[in-house]
Amino acid sequence: MTTAELLLQIKDILKTDQELTSWSLKTFGRQHTVFIDIDEENPPDPAEDYPIIAITSIRQVRGGSLREISREIELGVGIIQEEILTEDNSRIMTGMLQVQSLLEYSENALYRAHIADVADVSAKGETSYISRYPLFVSGSVLTVKTLKTNRHGLP
Repeated sequence: MTTAELLLQIKDILKTDQELTSWSLKTFGRQHTVFIDIDEENPPDPAEDYPIIAITSIRQVRGGSLREISREIELGVGIIQEEILTEDNSRIMTGMLQVQSLLEYSENALYRAHIADVADVSAKGETSYISRYPLFVSGSVLTVKTLKTNRHGLP
């Protein structure tokens, strides 16, 4: 499986996962938008594109003597949320809670999927979070390991 094939398969999984889509529709009243990379000069439109799930970077470890190819995929999610809940002496910016949930639903969709040729999918403990109210962004690094084939075609 090439890196491009893997990225397209991940996009399709994130785009069609039923649990992720249902949660997004219930929480935001619209389906999420999946991006492969983000154009910083022309970023996603808050009115049209959010909530978003984006593959923002990929790194890989591969070599002739290695049995597997290890790829680290940076996954980012973002929402626009102005709601602040006030209860007694506390205030909750619901965007922080929702963006973390969106990230977890996205990761879970990839864990559930059966990606062809993939030996292992795991998330590193590198979750990050940024708040620029009402924009909330979170991300993580997913490690995807694929086994290399030793089969060669017949002459």
